[in-house]
Amino acid sequence: MTIIITGYTHPFPMDAETVPETKAQRLKILDIYKGMAIMGVIITHLVLLQNGTNGKEGDPSAVVQFMFSGLFMFMLVSGYFYKPGGTYLEKVKKRVVPLVVIYVAAIVVMTLLTFAYMAIIGYDLTPYCSPFELISKVLIGKNAFLEIGSEAFIAATNTLAPFEVTIMMYYLGILALGYLIFYAIADRVLKDWRITIVTAVVLFLISSLYIEFVGIQLPFFAIYAPLVAAFLLIGALMAKYNFAGLLQDGYKTKKFWIGLAIALVCMVTCLILFPANTDVVYVEIGDYGAFSVLTLAATSLSCGIVQLYIASLFMRIPGVSHLFSAMGFNVLYLFLLHVMVAKIIIAPFVEIGIDYIIPLDFVPALILAFGTIAAILVMSYIYRRIKPMMLEKVSNKKGTSET
Repeated sequence: MTIIITGYTHPFPMDAETVPETKAQRLKILDIYKGMAIMGVIITHLVLLQNGTNGKEGDPSAVVQFMFSGLFMFMLVSGYFYKPGGTYLEKVKKRVVPLVVIYVAAIVVMTLLTFAYMAIIGYDLTPYCSPFELISKVLIGKNAFLEIGSEAFIAATNTLAPFEVTIMMYYLGILALGYLIFYAIADRVLKDWRITIVTAVVLFLISSLYIEFVGIQLPFFAIYAPLVAAFLLIGALMAKYNFAGLLQDGYKTKKFWIGLAIALVCMVTCLILFPANTDVVYVEIGDYGAFSVLTLAATSLSCGIVQLYIASLFMRIPGVSHLFSAMGFNVLYLFLLHVMVAKIIIAPFVEIGIDYIIPLDFVPALILAFGTIAAILVMSYIYRRIKPMMLEKVSNKKGTSET
């Protein structure tokens, strides 16, 4: 459940098995990329989606699409570190079970903590659902078993509580479900790149056709599980051809810059012709009916590839590379905690209602986003410093009791 990159152990269940030290330097680009991607997700959640840039009255902003593509690219990066071999049950036990534990624990603990905190500082939370009711709804999915796009579906999705901070946790759930599909087929289809591509397209179509022709939301947002499995397959295929290593080491070659130019053209084309809506919770992912999942995948991949090129260039800038490496190192904490920490910071000063996650204008929300990132990085640094001392005390107490 950990990944060793540039000499560090990464507590990030969203991306990798343990990889050999000999591969460490080749993976630094992915560590930096994770930092870039999580910053994009945080800014999108806390800033852009709150300030009229999410395209609710038309196509979504190209900026939002570009930054939010990191959420889907995390799936690809997860697949990049897949190692063939082992039984299906072994893989599920190693990867899926811990993800489910984190998913449940994060929703329960953070909901209760934020509810208690807001009650203590004076919020009247009696008009809203209880934290236990919210926990059950979020775990299963607020709009599960409802027709996608119906009034009941939208009403259930829009039912917010001021203390709600686990809105994005659906990601861990669909990642776990995607792994269940991915592990069942990976070793078979990855032997031939053509079979891998066809399988990924079929998986994208399964999600797409279900949304179009069945249109009933499944528990745990399971309608996206085939989509996740497809991104995992693409990531594993890219690893097979050392795509990240080539980007990291090839910036001095003509192929690198030709590839970047092609990626930029593909990205701009997709953003213009195939805009991908970012309202995943609402299952509004595009304007092309049964093919919206395919256009979402194309746009997210084209944006993500450009971001990987940018990460390769950022590696050459010491201060920038160190910042994004630190964020990539702490990406799980940033993902899990960013809404919670942001609400804790502003709750005493700004009235948090039920209309917006973060009720701030653009500039204050942007400042809050960077402040939130800084706060989580500091907390995680302190935790890692005191953790060895805590473990040592526990070990000493066990030793004394055994004696």
